[in-house]
Amino acid sequence: MDTAFAYVSVWTLLAFVLTWTVFYFTNMKSKATKLAETVAEERKDGATDVIIVGAGVGGSALAHALAKDGRRVHVIERDMRAPERMMGEFMQPGGRLMLSKLGLEDCLEGIDAQIATGMAVYKDGKEADTLFPVENNNNFPYEPLGRTFHNGQFVQRLRQKASSLPKSRRKTI
Repeated sequence: MDTAFAYVSVWTLLAFVLTWTVFYFTNMKSKATKLAETVAEERKDGATDVIIVGAGVGGSALAHALAKDGRRVHVIERDMRAPERMMGEFMQPGGRLMLSKLGLEDCLEGIDAQIATGMAVYKDGKEADTLFPVENNNNFPYEPLGRTFHNGQFVQRLRQKASSLPKSRRKTI
């Protein structure tokens, strides 16, 4: 008789665990469906998909790429004036290639960006010149040359480009 009670207890426990598992996963699925419907309703209200803090080079480029992809982007920046630096910037050919892939190559135009064909290194009165390789430029949609420019002008051009897309908004805080 004790064995029969043990079998009934085990089968009752097993039935309870199976019933609870089915109920739990069914309930989770309905919650996920409700959550997805809620998110869809929020998106209809014109809510933001992505919030980016900082409208520097990275933030502006990301905002442009995401807005171009159809996402609603909101950029928050504490100061929309051109950044002031004591020095300029140098963009190597690979950086220009990435700008080109993002559709931002034209941000280097009209900011007095100077062409750079290579770099020179000076040490102990000696000089070593290094030219950018041009023989394998199949990946480049242009001649692989670098650019030197004023950072503030470049950042402002990126910000203008990012804010020109309809789904991109920026806010100064």
